[in-house]
Amino acid sequence: MKLHELQPAPGSHHARKRVGRGPGSGHGKTATRGQKGQGARTSVNLPKTFEGGQTRLTMRIPKLRGFHNKWRKHFAVLNLTRLNRFQDGTEVRPETLLEAGIIKDVGAGIKVLGTGDLRRKLTIHAHRFSAGAKRKIEAAGGTAAVIEVPPPIREKTKRAKNQPKPARPAETTDTPEAAEKVESDEAAPPKTSKKAKAEPSEKAEKREKREKGEKGEKGEKGDKDQPIRASGSEDSPKPDKGKKKS
Repeated sequence: MKLHELQPAPGSHHARKRVGRGPGSGHGKTATRGQKGQGARTSVNLPKTFEGGQTRLTMRIPKLRGFHNKWRKHFAVLNLTRLNRFQDGTEVRPETLLEAGIIKDVGAGIKVLGTGDLRRKLTIHAHRFSAGAKRKIEAAGGTAAVIEVPPPIREKTKRAKNQPKPARPAETTDTPEAAEKVESDEAAPPKTSKKAKAEPSEKAEKREKREKGEKGEKGEKGDKDQPIRASGSEDSPKPDKGKKKS
């Protein structure tokens, strides 16, 4: 075989398609775009997953369906086999693991799993330990120290705001002056307000006015009920109607 006889594998190399070079090229006129339609336009810019308007395959498959918790806590997982690089008696903390490059980020915390065997006596400070990891650490003579995480600070909800306020503690009278004041207040008779005094006097006045009004009405009725003199009497200036004059 000579240098000029070298060729790529059959089917691995294709000549570039040259469109719009006249009818003799086989790709003239419409330049493989077809006649009219969305794909024949100059400004067409469709994604590779476009399937003519129907639901795309990427949306039909059930790969991404279901519930995805956006508040999920991501822990930095650590196996016991990776801790054998430390010397006996070392206190392994999150800062130590970051400096050694064992973990990239603490995230929501460090969780130690029991994969592998631990041959060192270490004091490991982490946020969580599996039951197997804790057992192996203690069997090797080490200590599994749990790092306590404070609860998250959350805003008060409407229900918490509407709850009744706690009762205030009773005030204590430690000073002698305060004690004397309390005793004097207890001994003194209860004071009646001006409003309380004014109420009975107003009621009495209203009662008197009502009685006077009733008496006046009775007097008027008595005057009206007096016997009316006959119309034909001497005292009456007008004679009775219907009688003929003599």
